[in-house]
Amino acid sequence: MRQTTHVTSDASQNPGFRVLVVCTGNICRSPAGERLLRHRLPLGSGIEVASAGTHGVVGHPVEPTMARLLVEDGVDAEHFAARRLSAALVAEADLVLGMETEHRSAAVTAYPRALTRTFTLREFAHLVEVGRLGERTARLSADPAARLREIAALAAELRIARSVPVCAEPDIADPYGQGEAAYRVAYAAITQSAEILSLAAFT
Repeated sequence: MRQTTHVTSDASQNPGFRVLVVCTGNICRSPAGERLLRHRLPLGSGIEVASAGTHGVVGHPVEPTMARLLVEDGVDAEHFAARRLSAALVAEADLVLGMETEHRSAAVTAYPRALTRTFTLREFAHLVEVGRLGERTARLSADPAARLREIAALAAELRIARSVPVCAEPDIADPYGQGEAAYRVAYAAITQSAEILSLAAFT
């Protein structure tokens, strides 16, 4: 029996705009993506951000090195508990952002109807930046949630039409156990992509 059989919710039925960030353990990259996006898309924007892991270390906090990098940037890393990716979580999201292509694939496998709204984080940021999607939506709505919904739809169209160059580096490598330098590289890539998204939503 397919995993999606008992999933009845869908992103189109949810209020506001929900973003789900996905990595492997949900203790390193995806929590950083979640908290950085929350920091840049604050309460009142109508945008909710959560995260999960394909092999989530359920209940664990943000990995200490990644948590320290977040705190150094003034981003809250407290009160976090890792969880595992599920079909229901993907179904509830308006936009799913994996850290690697394998996470994108896992989300679509869990809930195939999410195909058009599932990207890697870097891939989505690339489509937004190269396609100048923030500028294209500026005239449509001043509401960040409505604009991000339109940006996600435009990004899907660009990907299908292949009207912009393919993202050359869609993945952000897992820094877990790789030392301080690897964490900083991953964190910088996540920060850059989060900044592109937030600027597009609020321009």
